[in-house]
Amino acid sequence: MYVHLYAPIINNMKIITTREVVRETKRYFELAEKERVAVKRGKKYINLIVTDNPEEKYVNEKWIDEFMKIPEEYRVNPFDVSPSGDLYFADKRNIERIDKARQGKTKQLSEEERGKLFSIRGKKVFSMY
Repeated sequence: MYVHLYAPIINNMKIITTREVVRETKRYFELAEKERVAVKRGKKYINLIVTDNPEEKYVNEKWIDEFMKIPEEYRVNPFDVSPSGDLYFADKRNIERIDKARQGKTKQLSEEERGKLFSIRGKKVFSMY
C-alpha cells in the first residue's frame, strides 16, 4: 500500500506578527507563495500555506520520519481515520486494537442516561442529538 503525502520543503521562513499581517495582508499572502510564512500569535505559530486544493494534507519532516518508523506492512493512511493525520492511526495495529476493544463493550445509552452523563447539576451541557 502506498500513501501519498505532500511535504513541501522550504528552507526560508519569515515570521511575522498578527499586526503585520493585518497591515499588509496582500504582501504576506503573496510572499507565502514563494517562501514559508508563519504568523506568531502569543506563543503559537500559524503557518500560511498556499494551495490550489484545500483538500491536500500537509505534513512536516518530523511527521514523515515518525511515519517511516512504522514497519511498512503496518502503515496505513492516517488521514482516512483522523482529519489531523494523527500518527497513532497510521499504524494498522493500533486501529485493530481499538476495534478489538470495542467488540461487545459498547452500550446504547437511554435518553435518561444521556441526560445524566451530559449534564452538570441538572443542566444539559452537551447533546449528541
